[in-house]
Amino acid sequence: MALKNVLPLNPVVNIIVNLSTISAPRKAFDTALLIGDVGNVADFNNARVVTYDSVNSMLEAGFAANDRLVKAAQLIMGQQKTPKQFMVGKTSTIKVAGQNTYTVTTNAADEDTVTFGGVTLTAGTDFAVGETIAATAGNLAVALAGKTAISDIYSVTVDGDKITITEKVPAGGNTPGAMTVTGTIAITAGTAISSTTRAETPVESFTACRQADGEWYVGMYCGALTDAQILEIAAYTESCTPDSIFGFTTASSAVYDPQDGGIFSQLQALNYRRTIGQYSTSHQDAIAATVGWAMGAMTGTAGSAYTLAYKTEVGVEAENYVQNFTTNMVNALKSFNGNVYINRGTYYNIFEEGKMFDGSWFDEIIYLDKFKNDAQLAIMDLLVANNKLPQTEAGMNRIKNAIKDECERLNLIGFIAAGVWKSNDILGLAYGATLPRGYIIQSEPINDQTQADRDARKAPPIYVSLKLAGAIHHVTVQVDVNR
Repeated sequence: MALKNVLPLNPVVNIIVNLSTISAPRKAFDTALLIGDVGNVADFNNARVVTYDSVNSMLEAGFAANDRLVKAAQLIMGQQKTPKQFMVGKTSTIKVAGQNTYTVTTNAADEDTVTFGGVTLTAGTDFAVGETIAATAGNLAVALAGKTAISDIYSVTVDGDKITITEKVPAGGNTPGAMTVTGTIAITAGTAISSTTRAETPVESFTACRQADGEWYVGMYCGALTDAQILEIAAYTESCTPDSIFGFTTASSAVYDPQDGGIFSQLQALNYRRTIGQYSTSHQDAIAATVGWAMGAMTGTAGSAYTLAYKTEVGVEAENYVQNFTTNMVNALKSFNGNVYINRGTYYNIFEEGKMFDGSWFDEIIYLDKFKNDAQLAIMDLLVANNKLPQTEAGMNRIKNAIKDECERLNLIGFIAAGVWKSNDILGLAYGATLPRGYIIQSEPINDQTQADRDARKAPPIYVSLKLAGAIHHVTVQVDVNR
């Protein structure tokens, strides 16, 4: 006999299934970006940045084999360690809106006229004469904006005695023209900004590519760069989000002049930490070789931490094969925290030494950036995945354990290691203490936090102290011989 209806089992056996939320994917910090002129490659019709997994994929997309971007990509993908992908960003053009500013220098009287864009306005009829020049300018601006022949094309703003007229559609061909007057009123026009289209500056291209895609880490501009333009990109890179590094190549002999230093000296003086530069007359984008090796080395596997010093740049000639490049020239260049690819002892073609312009090492910057990113996401995952973290020491331990996992990864790859703390005391960590795993994580007691912070549901500050494993770049051996 068929059932009329089925009663649920839930009142008897109620099973609740909770599936944990998916953690945010971690950036690998293994992708470089090449910025340049992409021509008419269709991939970039609606994209600013495109990802490729090989040089062949670029060629299949329509890039020419002799294209500068292709030659730079060959360096990235041709090293002993190879990244799984790289990105190409396009340079573009900017539409410039026509604009001019008109300053009222003498007040109007009734019946004076002002003509702009084919529209004539009469004082006392179309706009009121104010007691001050600024008041008259404000009234005139309102009247101009009220005419559709003007408002359809321009926006009109006023600041004191200055009226600014701006083209609404950039590069529409409507550069604001003359503003003529009759009578007492006097108006002086400034220098007009022409309605036009212009090429982006390198820093504008760099900025647009950063905003378009947050996955690339090291950016390189494959085009002509002046020292001033290098400084502009370096300044942007210091503060842009997400964290990035700017790499460039220069062939200027000034960088190894001990009395000059050229662009290397300028960047060093500014203490820039997120720019790495290489001198090379062999390849105009030689730095792409070292960057490609570095991106390929970001595997996250045990013992994979690296230094850039003494690596081979496949596809780049050592500088002392190209010219007579002396020890003094090498030392001068390195004194400005620059880098160079040279041959030592006939057998060794090596990159020296992997420094940023503030003196930091490239490997320190990339691994600390990755740690910051991963720790931030680990804590966010914890906050999102739980109903709540109690504002107790147990809740704080949950957060510290999430950070501990990231510290253990740094230990696994060999970026941090057991060592003696030789810096300032931090809470319970004293100068001279040993960090067995290369790190310690501490927090201020939750019972000591202010009521205001507790009401705001803030966690007490957490302090992570890391002991870097470092890297040996120079060795001295004393040999004593007894006869």
